[in-house]
Amino acid sequence: MSKRFRGGSIRRQIAAVALGPIICLVVLSEISDWLLREDLESVSYARATASKIESVVDLVRASTAPGQKAAILDASSRTGLRVEEVGVAELQQSTPNIPSADLRHVVQENLPAGFPTSLRSETATGSLRDVLVVGIGEDQALAFLPAPPPPDAWISDQEVIIVLKLMILVLPVALLSLYAARVIASPLLEFARAAEALKIDEEPDRPFKESGAAEIRTLAKSLNDMRSRLRHMIDDRTRMLRAISHDLRTPLTRLRLRVERSTQPELKAAMLKDISSLSDMIDDTLTYLSKEMASETLVDADLPSLLATVCSDFSDLGFNVTYAGADRFTYRCKPRSLARAVANLVENSTKFAGNSLVELTVLANGAVRISVIDDGPGLRDTVRTLVLEPFFKADPARTPASRTGFGLGLSIVDDIVRAHGGTIELLNRVPHGLVAQIELPAAGDVANDAGSDASTRKVVRAG
Repeated sequence: MSKRFRGGSIRRQIAAVALGPIICLVVLSEISDWLLREDLESVSYARATASKIESVVDLVRASTAPGQKAAILDASSRTGLRVEEVGVAELQQSTPNIPSADLRHVVQENLPAGFPTSLRSETATGSLRDVLVVGIGEDQALAFLPAPPPPDAWISDQEVIIVLKLMILVLPVALLSLYAARVIASPLLEFARAAEALKIDEEPDRPFKESGAAEIRTLAKSLNDMRSRLRHMIDDRTRMLRAISHDLRTPLTRLRLRVERSTQPELKAAMLKDISSLSDMIDDTLTYLSKEMASETLVDADLPSLLATVCSDFSDLGFNVTYAGADRFTYRCKPRSLARAVANLVENSTKFAGNSLVELTVLANGAVRISVIDDGPGLRDTVRTLVLEPFFKADPARTPASRTGFGLGLSIVDDIVRAHGGTIELLNRVPHGLVAQIELPAAGDVANDAGSDASTRKVVRAG
């Protein structure tokens, strides 16, 4: 029954949770009113005192044995209700001016209507003061001195009733809030967390759990179906672009062979340059669409060695590229992907500047900063973030006529950096130049091993 209820419509569950406590509120309110009303009558001090007086009067009237009356009066005095037998004349004397709030007035009102009563300042003997005189016969009367009322409680009975009703009134709201937090808000928050961590290529086919209320199940099914459609669309696009890129290689190869047989040197050089540009664009496209980065596993790599190797490769080709930073620092990363990202940045620098510097900085919190610095023309502020988008090309100041492409180089860098949980930022230098700054988070499970034995952990050293 409970499982069927939780699996039903949220609207019906809310209606049940809201109406159920309201019905309980009405029932409990009536019960509490009845109980407390009875309790007020039973605990009323004036009513209790009047009941004692009535019992004493009845017992005295019924007493016949000698000494029985005195025993009754003595027993009453020991309970706190002091009593003394007086003459009936005490009833006939004028009643002094006594405030209406006096306890004796309240007790007098609670006595049976047939009891003759009178309020006196004191008895004729003067032994009792402020008494209530009750007649018990034609020539007898009893003077009662009620005990002082107990101190007032810190909360009155009426206030107890109000508090109970407020608690019963708050109950539906509290239950409804707890229900909404558990049954509605909790699945939605789980969906939000799953959507933020969703990776099209790595997640299962249906990452959202299709359980709970009917509306939640419908939402989860829709999200899973949407994710499947997106994955199919991306896979279809990737297959199409890979097929196009692959099919272009064959005619490019034939064209290169034919150009090689050309007898015109200038025309041959120009055509080979165009063919090389087309081949580079195909390589960039295949790299951007490849899943090599996603499939590469995280390992502990010697980051200075990796960066120094990238710089050496460009130096061997005649470019002025140098490395500055720590001599040794172990960092958990995907070394091949990270090396490609830095290589792309260095390649851009070598095309637009005379020299390039790759700088490694280890921050105090264990984070890593990799900066690729050049003295080129820099970038306009309006395009410094746009150049990270796929297929975007920068302005002519940063793109010479000899350079063509799809604009995927920096997009590949951005994807690799984000896959490591980091960020990349392009900053202009003064008076000119550009700084491509990569910030990578601290790897909590990898420590700086400046003095540790390399055999104790798996470390990849580039080159």
